[in-house]
Amino acid sequence: MSYFLMNNIPQIKPIIESISEFTDECLFTLNNNGMYVEGTDPSLISKVEFFLPKKMFDKFEIDAEESIGVNIDALSRIFRRAAPEEAVAMTVNSKSSKMELTLESNIRRAFEFTLLSTSNFNIPFLNPKYSTFIEIDSKVFRDIIKDMAIIGGTILFSVHKNNIAILTEDYTSRALAEIASDSNSIRKFEVKNTQRSKYNLNYILSFLNAFSTSEFLKISVGGTKLPLKLEYPIEEEGRFTLYLAPMEI
Repeated sequence: MSYFLMNNIPQIKPIIESISEFTDECLFTLNNNGMYVEGTDPSLISKVEFFLPKKMFDKFEIDAEESIGVNIDALSRIFRRAAPEEAVAMTVNSKSSKMELTLESNIRRAFEFTLLSTSNFNIPFLNPKYSTFIEIDSKVFRDIIKDMAIIGGTILFSVHKNNIAILTEDYTSRALAEIASDSNSIRKFEVKNTQRSKYNLNYILSFLNAFSTSEFLKISVGGTKLPLKLEYPIEEEGRFTLYLAPMEI
């Protein structure tokens, strides 16, 4: 049996809600390093990963390393009901295939779920090598993508030596945002060659709903051959990551 306790609901809640927009079910891997959550959307266009290191928990107790299947949609609906001052406790009993999630404050609310079979999951391992790295203010990038969503459902992402250009257009309208490499909103800008790639905007918007978890967003671009990688660093070792396949230009 494994037991976990966390008191930082405001930091975790938007990530759980964001993941639930990609998939209903996730694979949780529990080991001595922490908790690793991963899932894909049904079309396999995207993959989300969420790593919570052991140090982020107030209590972290496991008998042995294990992987479990969890209904992340149900988990998200409970997190929406959680108040900022509440603690979240999670008890995993693999022998009975049950997980209990408890919200604790001056009252105690407990919810029980049946674990999903891990054989249901076929999640690819991704470790692409990138040559383009950008770190940008989380809120600035989210606002740009929300501006693009007014016009179209896809974005053309162009990275040049000295700037980033994000474009969307439909039959009658067009929107363009440009950010110089020396902008105050850019913390890191490493570009070896020009990269152009196109992505589904709605997937990015769903991920960016978690923008409040980190001051900066890490962007890795691989053109038309590699997935776009967006990552929010969380505290020292935690991270929330999206891989998104490019579209044909």
